[in-house]
Amino acid sequence: MKKTLISLTIATSLFATASVNLGIGAGRGYVDNNHLKNYNFLNLRAGKHLNENSLLRLEYERSTKVLNNSSLQRALLNYEYDFNKQNKITPYTFIGAGYQVVTGDYPNSFVADAGLGAKVEVKQHIDIFAELRGLRDFKNNDNHYSGLFGIEYKFGENKSEDDTTQATPKPIDSDNDGVIDSLDKCPNTPSGVKVDKNGCPIDSDNDGVADYLDKCPNTPNGVKVDKNGCPIDSDNDGIADYLDKCPNTPNGVKVNKNGCPISFNFDIQFGANSAKIESQFIPKIKKFADFLKSNPAYHAEIQGYTDSLGNNTYNVLLSQKRAKAVYEQLLKLGIDKDRLTWAGYGAKNPIAPNNTKAGREKNRRVVAKLYFL
Repeated sequence: MKKTLISLTIATSLFATASVNLGIGAGRGYVDNNHLKNYNFLNLRAGKHLNENSLLRLEYERSTKVLNNSSLQRALLNYEYDFNKQNKITPYTFIGAGYQVVTGDYPNSFVADAGLGAKVEVKQHIDIFAELRGLRDFKNNDNHYSGLFGIEYKFGENKSEDDTTQATPKPIDSDNDGVIDSLDKCPNTPSGVKVDKNGCPIDSDNDGVADYLDKCPNTPNGVKVDKNGCPIDSDNDGIADYLDKCPNTPNGVKVNKNGCPISFNFDIQFGANSAKIESQFIPKIKKFADFLKSNPAYHAEIQGYTDSLGNNTYNVLLSQKRAKAVYEQLLKLGIDKDRLTWAGYGAKNPIAPNNTKAGREKNRRVVAKLYFL
């Protein structure tokens, strides 16, 4: 038994270097076969934590007058499992084995025990405990039942989850984007902005402008954009450079969907061998005059044409008269002559066949070629 006690002392010293519980208690034991008297006993214990909820418990117990003047000594090694570790009251269960010595002629024996208990935290690091235990004395075929009360002190107790959180600094995420500062390649992201794994604002169309600033999402790949993420429109005509087939259009010039200046066709027809403007075509000339007034960047060449009947010299002269007639009408409508020129091209550039009457009527026409300086 001396060796057992020495081992207990050494083990207790070793336990003290780790996270351990040291306790002392007193109890009452009852023996069912009456080989021994019912007895009071002292319990000393040291428990080493294995993890948050379990520990190994080494115990030494001593009692006197268990058989005449004989004394009982017992060493136990128990495994304890704690429930609801975070609460003030912690129930637990335990099971283990050991060795029992009774002085005198009573046989020494290996024993096994199991039981239930509960701890109550009365102060930080200090618990009181109560246990109910059953113990089997194999050599003597005795069953011992006992109740035990005591107090224990927790050295270097395993920290609770909350304590661990306090002791271990939480990684800092200064801009609260879900990426910690040590991994964040784009610190100071505005609140609420979606970011990628590097903590940088998402740029779905890869144009270099983050989605939360991009006023033109889904820009085609490779297109140059401005600070707002919109395709650049160098001539400010409303058509982005990558779609503009007529770059460098002067400011204020109206353009078509390709970014090119729009054209205008009077759709005026003249009678055969005539340069007289019929009254029904005057509103069309007026409409063109209004267009020029609204678009001061435009200039226009008024072009006259004829059908193919007659010789070329005659047709050119007739086409010139037709062009000049429209030109003079535009001047009357308030268009500055510096913005207009006129020319006759005879039977060139027909828009319909000249071998039919209807075709020749279409070719006897005046059109406006728009340009800007």
